[in-house]
Amino acid sequence: VEMKHKMKALSKKPQSFFRIHPEHRSPSEWKSVSTILKEGVGRSTLPCVKLRAIVDAAKEITKLDSEERSYVPEESFFDGKVVTKTKALGADDFLPIFIFCFVRADIERPSALCALLQTMCDPALLNGETGYYLASFYAAMTHIHELDLSEANDDLSIF
Repeated sequence: VEMKHKMKALSKKPQSFFRIHPEHRSPSEWKSVSTILKEGVGRSTLPCVKLRAIVDAAKEITKLDSEERSYVPEESFFDGKVVTKTKALGADDFLPIFIFCFVRADIERPSALCALLQTMCDPALLNGETGYYLASFYAAMTHIHELDLSEANDDLSIF
């Protein structure tokens, strides 16, 4: 119940509250990522589908960040060069975005879900991409769980 309350309160917060760097704030508010998490993780029943959705959501963050920050300059329209306006998305930029999307996805019982996925995940997968993104999912859940909302109203130092 406490986790649900925290997620509801955090879902109203802007991207800046989560310390998402201004260069990486999404005009779409990462809606496609939150949808992948909500439908793939929250609504599917098989653990393998849930794990795949976590990986897909993480990859969507990178894809969307790149798409929303790239443009084709007029002078190079015909040769199709794409210029990226900002720095690449690093791990320090990824986690705040992932936490924001995790909150917006409104996943039911995330603590139990993390325990299930960690138990059911093939140990061989934990050393690769799936393991990295599962650890990010667990970090997002843990961060929200340990967050003291009474101290976090507008204090960005919580991240």
